[in-house]
Amino acid sequence: MKRAGRNRPAGKAFPRALPAGRARERGSALLVALLILGALSMIATSLVMSSVTERHSSGYYRESLQALAAAETGLAFAKRAVQDLAAPMEDVDSDGRPDFRMSDTLSWNGRYELVAEATDIAGQGIAAYRSNGYTIVVQGMHENAARRVRAQIVHDSFLKYARFVAATGTSWSCGAILTGEVYAGGDLSVPNNCGADMVQFLEFVATTGDIPNAAYALFYRGYVTGADPIDLQNSVDFASYRSRAQGTAPECDCEGAGEVGLYINPPSYDPLSIGAGGTLDFSLFDFCNTTLAPGDTIITYNTVAVRHGLTGALLRSSEFNGIIFFENDGRVKGRLDGRSGRCLSVFATDDVIVADNIVTGHRGFDAVTGLPNGSGDPVNLGLIASDYIYLDRYTPRVLRVDAAIMSCNSNWRVSGGMLADHPVCTGPIDLDCDGINGETPVNDDPRPGEGWDELNISAATWVLNINGPTITYNGGDAWPWNDSSVLAGASGPTRRYNYDMDVTLFPPPCFPVPLNLWKDVTWTEIFEVESDLASHLPQ
Repeated sequence: MKRAGRNRPAGKAFPRALPAGRARERGSALLVALLILGALSMIATSLVMSSVTERHSSGYYRESLQALAAAETGLAFAKRAVQDLAAPMEDVDSDGRPDFRMSDTLSWNGRYELVAEATDIAGQGIAAYRSNGYTIVVQGMHENAARRVRAQIVHDSFLKYARFVAATGTSWSCGAILTGEVYAGGDLSVPNNCGADMVQFLEFVATTGDIPNAAYALFYRGYVTGADPIDLQNSVDFASYRSRAQGTAPECDCEGAGEVGLYINPPSYDPLSIGAGGTLDFSLFDFCNTTLAPGDTIITYNTVAVRHGLTGALLRSSEFNGIIFFENDGRVKGRLDGRSGRCLSVFATDDVIVADNIVTGHRGFDAVTGLPNGSGDPVNLGLIASDYIYLDRYTPRVLRVDAAIMSCNSNWRVSGGMLADHPVCTGPIDLDCDGINGETPVNDDPRPGEGWDELNISAATWVLNINGPTITYNGGDAWPWNDSSVLAGASGPTRRYNYDMDVTLFPPPCFPVPLNLWKDVTWTEIFEVESDLASHLPQ
């Protein structure tokens, strides 16, 4: 019996069926190929997406950098506005601290907006720029990016200058060595014939004029000519210092210490009983008396307790801000060392008159004897006059003034008289202030084997030592120490101006600062850019 089936056309054969194993292999290869193709597609897509993302990220990064540049530009404009006394000052939040706002679109489409506020209470007008510092918050923007920065600026210091002359030029003789910075409001002159005794400037020098013989001096930290003028006259507001001394200013402390000073205007106000035209002797202070009010340290002068200018109570050392303010002239002399050792600033609305030697030391003293022992922090003194810093016509021929002296509208000089008015001194005296008293036969100043005999002082011995920054409006006059007859009989230097290296670390309290000279103290980026700019100002 034949099996039933389909008839096969002539000449054609049925395809042969693949074995089962071979069919599975072909299916697997197809699957692998599809997987590889899919993976390649995903990689290609990823590369495209990565490229696009990178392009976008790169673009935003550029925008972010430009936003930061806009913020820095705004910060620079704000600082310049403060320096030029041109900021649009207000007091929007009515807290007594001047503030201002600025904004602008830059030529390359960057934008900035900023807010700034003073760190302490001050008035409007020029008083706003006497604030101790400003906090500035700026937001820079470009396209879709925004960056914020906050900076704080404070006044730079007059105390960094060995010599500062606001309105005129100045000059030095061969052999002079200046250990602090120098500023001149005119040309700075140095000799061109000193040879090995060139004038040496160890710190930076700035002058609004020129230095014609600059090649004949040594400038270890460089110099700049054509500098911006620094305003000395408007840097000192005697009315505000009067209020601090009286304890009536909104903020009466000096660098965070004290609440009241000593206001002297005899006969109405004479807390030290020195009388009209009398001389304040620093040696008579005792800032460390613990017997008058056990548990507290009371200030005495000439053994009498000093009274608080507002309350009338005994004046504690912690309550004293370090300001002594004279209405009209103020005469001073004496030693600030040991129990009398404390940094002070003496202000006078007319002249400060140096009546005799002024010597500063350290705050430490022997607990048993009460005598100074050279320990503790160094003591520095500031003498600030509206008009002249005078050396009294009867000061000794060997005179030492340890102080930062400032004449806001004039200069320093002797108050007239003749050579014979200055009394002869007796030895031994440390004429070169090197800590060795009575060097003989010479004190090796200015060179070994040369100089004065410190033991055998004679009528021909004239030496003026000013140890501290000298800051004046228009120069100074060293007569009689530079008189021709004095120079002819001299065996050593008759004038020595020594910059006090620790005066910036231990400054006289509330010493005036330059109105239009500022420096940066902090810079930080704020990464939050949604809140109000003013919320990032100190509260």
